[in-house]
Amino acid sequence: MNTKVNGSTIEIALEGPISEKTALFELNIQNYKEIKLNMSKVTFINSIGVKNWILWTCRVPADAKLSLEECPFVIVNQVNIVHGFLPKNARVISFHAPFLCEDCSHEHVIKLSENVHYKYAGDQEGPSLHLPSENKCSRCSAVLEPDFIVEKTFGFIKK
Repeated sequence: MNTKVNGSTIEIALEGPISEKTALFELNIQNYKEIKLNMSKVTFINSIGVKNWILWTCRVPADAKLSLEECPFVIVNQVNIVHGFLPKNARVISFHAPFLCEDCSHEHVIKLSENVHYKYAGDQEGPSLHLPSENKCSRCSAVLEPDFIVEKTFGFIKK
């Protein structure tokens, strides 16, 4: 885990599994107004990691913003499956999603980002989704299809 502090903002880069041994859970976050987690190198999360994650998010100050960036798909699944995994003051800024070429069965991972591919529900408008439709397979040039259930995966933008 690497951390970088800039005034009232802390940026944390997580690496490896989220489990009972994750250093993030020992970190004092009480004095920060913005907590940015880069999760690009997270490999998996186990059940104790989920429990500790929820306990940790309960310690995030109510007036602080929590941003999850470059989440692996396993984290987005937890966001949608586990009640309380993503607190009210948190947002998924970007995540890596699996896409599949139906012609040659080649798998691709594409980064999806807030305000590009999806928008959260706001005061005056509902959530919106703009999945990439022009991405082509690197092997055969066919159009890639999401290899996930779109409505379930983007459940977090409705909250």
